[in-house]
Amino acid sequence: MKKSELIFGAIRVPIDFAALLISGALAYMVRTSDYVQSIRPALFEQELRLVGYMQLVAIVSTLIVGIFALQGLYRMDVTRKLVDEVTRIFSGVSMGVMAVIIYVFLLAELFQSRFILLSGYGIALVLVTLGRWLVRRVQVAALKRGYGVHKVVLVGNGRFADQLKHLFRQKVKLGYVVVAAPESVDMAELENIYKKRGIDEVIKTDPTLPEEDNLALLDFCDRYKIDYKYIPDIYETYAANIKFQQVAGVPMMELMRTPLDGWGRVAKRVIDVLGSVLGLIILSPLLLVTALIIIWDSRGPVFFKQTRIGRKMKKFEIIKFRSMCCEYCTGSRYGGEKAKKYEDELRANNNERNGGPLFKMKDDPRITRVGKILRKTRIDELPQLINVLKGEMSLIGPRPHLPSEVVKYTKYHRRLFTIKPGMSGMAQVNGNAGLHFEQEVKLDIGYIEDWSLWLDAILLIKTLRILFTDRNAV
Repeated sequence: MKKSELIFGAIRVPIDFAALLISGALAYMVRTSDYVQSIRPALFEQELRLVGYMQLVAIVSTLIVGIFALQGLYRMDVTRKLVDEVTRIFSGVSMGVMAVIIYVFLLAELFQSRFILLSGYGIALVLVTLGRWLVRRVQVAALKRGYGVHKVVLVGNGRFADQLKHLFRQKVKLGYVVVAAPESVDMAELENIYKKRGIDEVIKTDPTLPEEDNLALLDFCDRYKIDYKYIPDIYETYAANIKFQQVAGVPMMELMRTPLDGWGRVAKRVIDVLGSVLGLIILSPLLLVTALIIIWDSRGPVFFKQTRIGRKMKKFEIIKFRSMCCEYCTGSRYGGEKAKKYEDELRANNNERNGGPLFKMKDDPRITRVGKILRKTRIDELPQLINVLKGEMSLIGPRPHLPSEVVKYTKYHRRLFTIKPGMSGMAQVNGNAGLHFEQEVKLDIGYIEDWSLWLDAILLIKTLRILFTDRNAV
């Protein structure tokens, strides 16, 4: 690990602690200011002085910093995204404030100022995030000037080597610079590169390199204390999640397709049920108004139901607000063969989706006036909350698939049916319709293999941000 990474990683601790202390002090100053006192006098002023108050703030700040540490906010890598940090900051500060609320509830004689608690909470979120952002900007600026970068050698030929070279060149903030990319293991060449340019990491990008080359590469890295990484082969990719158990004393390893099992699966389902019920209740006025507008705008049913393929290849009917003229909607209950034939013509000449069997078209002539607005704002997707409540979909998961698309999928693509499809997911928050089909598949399979409740929370927050800011849906 680079010295700069140690410095930037360690400096976050006192910066976070200072931001939390300042937040508490600012909240106290605002509450005891003449202006606020004239509106509502502080009841605690005589019994709680600033020194005693700041002692409490210091204790709570220490607790929150401890929570940050448990959440991995002090890991010393440079690849973590700011949005991930913000969600963890929100979680950590919220847990700390909740601890204060419980403490105050149990010891009511301490103080009763809800204003200080709420204002301190809000200020802390802003200041801690600002401090993190400033550290990140300084670190990225240092990386752009070559300080703290990892000098990496990519060994092997093929798409992975090209992909990593392009990625490291485009995203300086990742902290990598490629000093060489030999197609095969040449010890003399590696020795020369190490002496002239220096090497911090070796990444083997070709899973098919001969065993003797692998051993030579490992020996080279061990001799010069260089970090060694490699792109796994297909078996190792499947073995990313392993479960060990004994059956009548016989040791047995199980290759897990996803960590989404057991209590994790129960928790995800509980969140889906609660989220869909709350969503349907809160959004009911919007859903009703949308239904009335669709009836006013064009003839036909309010909802459009279409067969999709879900978990374990089971079929279900996805529910959306109808955004097309009814005679152009595919399916026997709508436009039938005529609508299917027209779609095939559009698919052949106007498909704007990059690669794969999927079809997307921005200026689709079949869409109604209201339908264009529904798609831009993604309101047409909201009835899928009913699918979530029924257990056919999840709030977060891979994209639901059409039977006509699935028949063209390879064995690799069929790993998408390991879990329930979602209203939103990795692909939706990372490019949506602009993604190449293979990129979408990689993102969704990556979600399946690395699932966690924390990842779901991050994707849900990103989805809400997209709903309010992005208008590129088609």
